[in-house]
Amino acid sequence: MAPEVVLWDFDGVIFDSMHLKYEGFKALFQKHGNKNQENLKQFEVYHYQSGGISRNEKIQYFYNEILKTPIAQEEVGALALEFGTIIEQKLFDRGHLNSEVMAFIDKHYKNHVFHIASAALHSELQVLCEFLGIIKYFKSVEGSPPNKPKIIANIIQKYAYNPSRMLMIGDSVNDYESAKANKVAFLGYNSKVLKNLVGQNGYQGKYLESFKGFDLQNFIKE
Repeated sequence: MAPEVVLWDFDGVIFDSMHLKYEGFKALFQKHGNKNQENLKQFEVYHYQSGGISRNEKIQYFYNEILKTPIAQEEVGALALEFGTIIEQKLFDRGHLNSEVMAFIDKHYKNHVFHIASAALHSELQVLCEFLGIIKYFKSVEGSPPNKPKIIANIIQKYAYNPSRMLMIGDSVNDYESAKANKVAFLGYNSKVLKNLVGQNGYQGKYLESFKGFDLQNFIKE
């Protein structure tokens, strides 16, 4: 049975700015005196493995888990705003759109209901999607806060969807776990980690190498 509703992750699926955002985090941390290359490298690994997690959570992780330093929520919020300022100009570039994914969305958005469910800052995500000219493809564009599981739960509740007729497309384990928590089928994309999970005991997601030739109509939730 084909899914009626598709939830799309944004960064890493529709839009590719993970590298840009890492450079933004690096500049932010260095600006505040954290120039230890080992710490920055450790954060880089975490960043690329942690799609679907908000900038606030990533900043908190850097201080709590890498630097082993407590940080107040107010300071996390201030650093997140500063991070947004650092990456703002480079973010607004249509060149970061995934052309393969956008071609698929353009072809199918009239036959299915599409939403964006992203850990990116909600206000920034709305403005960016308007700038990119992609708002028309989606019934709604949802960012953080809250976290990804709650974003999905809110969409289900707001539109009275049946989770068994839904599909989440994402590029991170967090995307998969967020979908699973809401009983939504999951399709991994653009992630070696997710590709390697397919077939492993307990993993319920599928994986797609390319959207070229992909038939959403025949996607079966096993």
